[in-house]
Amino acid sequence: MILSTKQQLFLDKALAGNNIFLSGKAGTGKSTITKIAIEALNGAGKRVVAVAPTGIAANNIGGQTIHSLFRLNPFGVLDYEGCNFVTSEKRRLFDNIDVIIIDEVSMLRPDILDAIHWTLRKNGSKGLTDRQVIFVGDLKQLPPILNDNTRSILYDTYNGDTFFHSTIYSKLNPEAIELDEVLRQSNMDFINALNLCRDGVKSEYFRQFVGDAPNTGVILAPHNATVQAYNVANLAKLNCELLVFQATIEGNVKADDFNLETTIEVKDGAKVMYLVNSKDAPLFNGSLGTFVGKDGEYFICVHGINYHLERVKFTKKEYVFNKRLNQLELEEIGSIEQLPIKLAYALSIHKSQGLTFDEVTVDLKRPCFQSGQLYVALSRVRKPEGLRILV
Repeated sequence: MILSTKQQLFLDKALAGNNIFLSGKAGTGKSTITKIAIEALNGAGKRVVAVAPTGIAANNIGGQTIHSLFRLNPFGVLDYEGCNFVTSEKRRLFDNIDVIIIDEVSMLRPDILDAIHWTLRKNGSKGLTDRQVIFVGDLKQLPPILNDNTRSILYDTYNGDTFFHSTIYSKLNPEAIELDEVLRQSNMDFINALNLCRDGVKSEYFRQFVGDAPNTGVILAPHNATVQAYNVANLAKLNCELLVFQATIEGNVKADDFNLETTIEVKDGAKVMYLVNSKDAPLFNGSLGTFVGKDGEYFICVHGINYHLERVKFTKKEYVFNKRLNQLELEEIGSIEQLPIKLAYALSIHKSQGLTFDEVTVDLKRPCFQSGQLYVALSRVRKPEGLRILV
């Protein structure tokens, strides 16, 4: 794979042991180069943990959630006293981490970053200032989810709600590298308009995409209720048998960690999205197609070709330290087995982050309620010809 100049710079700095904040617009290849860096650091003998604020983000980089790895309390604003003591086995793990990579940092609150440092120190381990730390994300995308109570308590301690408002961040002095070569889109007028949207500026450019009805692609909406209404209504239009597929769940795992459905309700002819990257077929996470049921077997039809659907086992893992091999490993703590599809007449903007589509309709009849939502939605489509906006 040929890396861009900034991607290569990031990889070189990471291998040199630098603390880094890797940012960049949507579609600049942050996830791709992060995975390459994890593999390269491991290959160089570094013991790396990759973490993220949500289950979906953690699984996208093959890691673990921040709360799970560092045993952080899930509710309320965190402080030193609220950080937990951990088992001796977990302490050994902490002692053997060389590099911590934190992805999707736009969703990372300042108290959570501080709590990582406090938890390490409280358990007698080196803090973040004595390790290599790499932050990855775009602060112009989805921010931390805060209710009014959390926000008011947070602002009693911090001057803002992003990770760089934390006490520890400035002490890490990370080098900022911003990827600036957009790989997802190529139309410069579209890219420039997206950049304005990213900075919170309204662009007249997008008025040309306003229409009265959705296009043939996926509908993205800011509110879950809107998404549910589209999926339920369109499924009901299909006059055929309703098929139900239940997930098999073992251990400590939730379907939502993998963007899966515990219960899939679908009919022959329904629009669905494939949720994994296939090794045997030209299907990837985000491929749109039609569900086909035939003689007791099930398929996803993409571009007129039926690809057989089989249940896939997804595993949830946690980092452990293998003393014999003197390395960190991911150990399975739970699994879910389900067909790797979901109804895809509509998706929430939050669930679309990281995905790319040929055609997208953005439903803004109910407006976005978080900064970054509109930019994330508009930047999911490869070409402007595939964009439709409903207002």
